[in-house]
Amino acid sequence: MKLQNIYKFIICTIILPLTVISCNDFLAENPLDAKTTNQFWKTESDAQTGVNALYFGGVPYLNNIDVDGGWTPKATMWGGIMSGLFVDKRKDRTFTNASEGANFNIESFDATSQKMWTEFYIGISRANFVIANIPTMTEVLTEAQIANFLAQGKFFRAYAYYYLVKEYGDVPYIDTPFSSLEGIYVERTPSAQIYQNIEADLLDIISGNALPNVAFYDNDGYVTKPMAQTLLAQVYLQWAGAPVNGGNEYYTKAANMAVNVINGGQHALIQPEGSSADLNSAFNIIKTTKSSNEIIFAKEYNQTSFNVGNSYAVRSIGTDAFQWKNSEGSSVFKPGGDVLYNAYLPCDMLINSYHPSDIRNMEKQFFFREYTDNTGVSHTLNNVGNWAWFDDGSLINGRDGDYNMPIYRFADVLLIAAEGFARTGNEAQARSFLNQVRRRAGLGNETATGDALVHAILTERFHEFPLEFKIWDDIRRTRLYPEADGVNSGRLKWVPLASATIQNKPDGTTKVGAIPEYALLWPIPLSEMQANPSLEGNQNPGWS
Repeated sequence: MKLQNIYKFIICTIILPLTVISCNDFLAENPLDAKTTNQFWKTESDAQTGVNALYFGGVPYLNNIDVDGGWTPKATMWGGIMSGLFVDKRKDRTFTNASEGANFNIESFDATSQKMWTEFYIGISRANFVIANIPTMTEVLTEAQIANFLAQGKFFRAYAYYYLVKEYGDVPYIDTPFSSLEGIYVERTPSAQIYQNIEADLLDIISGNALPNVAFYDNDGYVTKPMAQTLLAQVYLQWAGAPVNGGNEYYTKAANMAVNVINGGQHALIQPEGSSADLNSAFNIIKTTKSSNEIIFAKEYNQTSFNVGNSYAVRSIGTDAFQWKNSEGSSVFKPGGDVLYNAYLPCDMLINSYHPSDIRNMEKQFFFREYTDNTGVSHTLNNVGNWAWFDDGSLINGRDGDYNMPIYRFADVLLIAAEGFARTGNEAQARSFLNQVRRRAGLGNETATGDALVHAILTERFHEFPLEFKIWDDIRRTRLYPEADGVNSGRLKWVPLASATIQNKPDGTTKVGAIPEYALLWPIPLSEMQANPSLEGNQNPGWS
């Protein structure tokens, strides 16, 4: 398993950020125990280590990056916090305070942007080294190994560029590893071309047999064909919307690629005809499982065996829980770092929008309000807690946890197909996929048509993935924002962002038009513009 192998040793060519980030990084002294490029890529172990590194940097590492270090919101949370639909209750970081105050300026967002930019290009650098070197290893690798390792490299390069292009728009596109400073100043490539390059990488690995056509956990967490198909379906959905506005051609491609995953048969909903509402529910199995075929891709953790832990648990509930005492007068929790707080508190508007029959909003499904400790004392939270991240074993023992974080689930594929078909006129097919997700949640079939059907699908995405970080991308590509449409109605109104009532700007209040459209793309980090003459003076519009 890759968690077991990745930390045996780290090499300079794998951990090295792209030189487009910083010449200082490129010129940094190599670790004394690292292999140089000339020494590496010689053995099967080298190849496997290089491939394993793809899973522990780049986009997957967003689950580990903090705002400014310490117990602060993870990078995965930043979009939801910017949207105002989720609140960082700690409120001691420049980025989150500026976002809450709707002060979208470079000074407040630059350091945060730099962290993302750097991590994306780290992932690209690692992928480029794999893609460039694996095909040369014919004396130590079989043809099948070369094809599989190369496919994994292309998957992660596509994955990194997908994040870059949706977060920043036009960015430098680099598809070969740097071995010197020559050619490091790369201009921004138009977004449409980057999407085409992503599509080419993913179609290449989907069309062949290099990737196993099995479920994620059946492949020990390595890249599978359904995983690549799901990523491409998501890419098409984002490509169809703003700011590139690919339109119906890409909505159709998104739907068709999602159907390929659906018809492939490797993945399925847990408890598809209706989840239970207890701790054995579909949603609790999603939380705790490391075997379910609903999971198409997850960020893997294992604190117990490999010291690679999930720190979301300390961010799942408010600081009041740190004061709880059991029947013996002892503290219930001992969180790592001695900090416990809700970094991603869902707004009341979201919580109150679920229908009373919706299992997902019932106690200890996605959220929770009560907790009984191991001595039988019941405790009530001051705010809603995020049960999907809560790990009492982790908090009781004062360490990070073992739960994996879903990135793509089968429900995501069903809703991508639903939206693609709804937007291109195949409404019956759209409803059939949408209603599979609804029935599992305990809801009746949706019968809407036209824009109302699209809005119902967007609502379902928000209700199904409130803690899986989908909402900011949905706002970005649709330019629509959710507003309340009655209490416990199961519905939301999706209105143009420019005139929408934005939640928590500042905390506890709403403000119309609080998010300018330019803020949907991050600013290019200032240090990148200063280091790369090809970027200088080419900032994303609106940022000043």
